Amino acid sequence: MRFKYLFLFAIFIVLASSIAIVSAEDAEIGDYTFTIPEDFNITNQSDEGIFLEDDVGFYTITLSLAEVKMSEDQALKNLEAQGWDLEKEENTKEIGIFNVTQYVYNYKNAYCGFFFLCENDDDILMITHGTSGQDDLLLDSARDSDVEDLIESFKEK
Repeated sequence: MRFKYLFLFAIFIVLASSIAIVSAEDAEIGDYTFTIPEDFNITNQSDEGIFLEDDVGFYTITLSLAEVKMSEDQALKNLEAQGWDLEKEENTKEIGIFNVTQYVYNYKNAYCGFFFLCENDDDILMITHGTSGQDDLLLDSARDSDVEDLIESFKEK
């Protein structure tokens, strides 16, 4: 009888230890590390930035770090000169190590979504969260919390 319980206990331990613990994946951009949001995966990464897509394929998050040190005003002027239409949605707030200003954006009538301008000293991190095209229904259900959690996870190396 005792052998039976020891055998069952051993099987239980083997089963319990074989269950994988799901942990968030970390990534790097510039001098920073961050945690990729749940349900998102890196689909493209280059020197210019990182492109994340959700498991369903509706929502995207892009991250790019300005190559040169600049102010928030300089970054906005550069973006507008490249065809970005930005409308400030929220006042600047502190999230993690960044001062973050949120905008609604439209880029050359092809992409729309939310734009987060994140400033840490002279580092400018730009994050977009949205959909391809002008699908307002999908855009309305995009979760700002995905991006805010992502920003909160940033750490300097």
